[in-house]
Amino acid sequence: MFSNLKKTPVGGDLSAQSRAQILPSNTEFTKSGGFTLVELILVIIILGIVSIGTVQYLSLGAQIYAEATERDEAVAQSRFMLARLTRELRHATPNSVRLKCSTDCSAQQCLEFVPFKASSIYTGNITDDPFTVVSPQNNVVVGDWLSVYALTADDVYNRTKADKRVAELKTITAGNPTSTWAVNTGLTIESPTKRLFVMDSPVSFCVNDTKLYRFAGYTAQTAQSMPNSSNEIGGETGILLGQFIQNSASSTVFFNYNTASLTRNSVVNIRSEMGFNSTETVSFNHEIHLPNVP
Repeated sequence: MFSNLKKTPVGGDLSAQSRAQILPSNTEFTKSGGFTLVELILVIIILGIVSIGTVQYLSLGAQIYAEATERDEAVAQSRFMLARLTRELRHATPNSVRLKCSTDCSAQQCLEFVPFKASSIYTGNITDDPFTVVSPQNNVVVGDWLSVYALTADDVYNRTKADKRVAELKTITAGNPTSTWAVNTGLTIESPTKRLFVMDSPVSFCVNDTKLYRFAGYTAQTAQSMPNSSNEIGGETGILLGQFIQNSASSTVFFNYNTASLTRNSVVNIRSEMGFNSTETVSFNHEIHLPNVP
């Protein structure tokens, strides 16, 4: 019954037509998508150009910001220095301001003055010892120095002159409203307005190259002192007040001082040229009028 059946194995031969339908004879594998070497090089070049432009733009912005910041710093320091000098010089003992330079002012210039801690008027004659004064509000102690009708800086600093206009307090008999004072060496000059000043220790403002320093707490000397190599005057180290000073000593000095005349008081003129490079500076011309008279 089953003798006519052909024994065909499972998965046996398929006809050529069937095989052609399953797997065509001209089968090819498709290529994957990508970039060529030329395309990659072009992209790298374009990215490099864009990066260079971006970096230059950002660096220019950073440079402008840095210069603006330094410019603001120079202006702020100049204003601070002028304000500090104005505030302190307004309390200078009359005719105590003096200037000194090292050689031609190219390296150092110093302005020195003696601030006063109290002022008052006296009654009677100052040449009497003791003498009577109206009690000042500020604290005056034995050992303080008095200035009476000092007309020059030498009158203030030269304390061995025969023409005595300064003297050291020896005794104080306090009272209200008047006190009695005595000095070690009698004063020889009367003040037309009977005015006297109680002096403090001297103060110096010194320009050293591009920086301004303040010196205080040292003993007054007949000859004006300059900072030594350790930046000290009389053993006192200078305190930095500002920098970026670019004054040309040959044309513009930092400090100028004009003594009093019949029409005005003494004047300190400050020419401040501030900057952070040699091509850009900010100039200030500031006058400080000293209101105190002997």
